[in-house]
Amino acid sequence: MNTQSQSFPAIALALGYSGVIPFVVLAVCIALGFDLNALGITDANGKLISYGAVIISFIGAVHWGVAMHTSGSKQNLLFIYSVIPALVAWVWMFFNDRAALFGMGLTVAAMLFVDRQLLSDSVPRGYLKMRLHLTVVVAGCLLLAALRVTIV
Repeated sequence: MNTQSQSFPAIALALGYSGVIPFVVLAVCIALGFDLNALGITDANGKLISYGAVIISFIGAVHWGVAMHTSGSKQNLLFIYSVIPALVAWVWMFFNDRAALFGMGLTVAAMLFVDRQLLSDSVPRGYLKMRLHLTVVVAGCLLLAALRVTIV
């Protein structure tokens, strides 16, 4: 399926970029040491880790969607790969906060390279460009938070 000539919908861009808002807000609050308890927000690290796991799973699921419109051995590869990020994110959730945030940041970055290999001929041109932008912000936020987290 060659979708390179398709334009990338503006709504998809808007929703994609809006998905970084929780990463930015939580990472900045963690990095600056804001006490979010006064706002009723407890465990900002845990919330960032949980959202990271959700988004990592979501990015992996794109491969499932592409696989539904593919055939042959590439279809099998896409189906198999599509569940791996969710499992990796789940494993990171068992680590201490610093390790989980650091690991998720690296996972998001590594997933971009896999996406470029497996999806370049299967998604609209704008998707991988957006993914690059989002990956820089998301991985940066996760790594920034990891650097700030104090291991207790």
